[in-house]
Amino acid sequence: MAVYPASVSYLLLAHVHFLLLGFIAMMIYSVSYHVLPRFSGFKLYSEPLMTVQFYLANIGLIGMTLTWIFFKDDVHGFYPVLLLGIFAFMEFAGICVFVFNHIMTLSGKGGMAENEII
Repeated sequence: MAVYPASVSYLLLAHVHFLLLGFIAMMIYSVSYHVLPRFSGFKLYSEPLMTVQFYLANIGLIGMTLTWIFFKDDVHGFYPVLLLGIFAFMEFAGICVFVFNHIMTLSGKGGMAENEII
């Protein structure tokens, strides 16, 4: 990409999304799921929601990036836009599940955490 940027411009979006959503966002998710319940004194509201959020975020990310890679610069047709929309919605749904799970955790809906040594 650095040597011939014009010939692989379609990889730029995939690369940026893998970095931002695949590394940075996943780091934020994992640290937050580990730290927030311990610092707040409440149990995590729902571990199954955490699993759902993980799969939504990762399937959405992989789907978006594969759509950009396979369709290259031709993402203006019906099917590429439909696929990008579906996978972007999955990513957005994963973010919403993450926020909901943490709001419910911070409101104490998961119950009080037992005293444990970290």
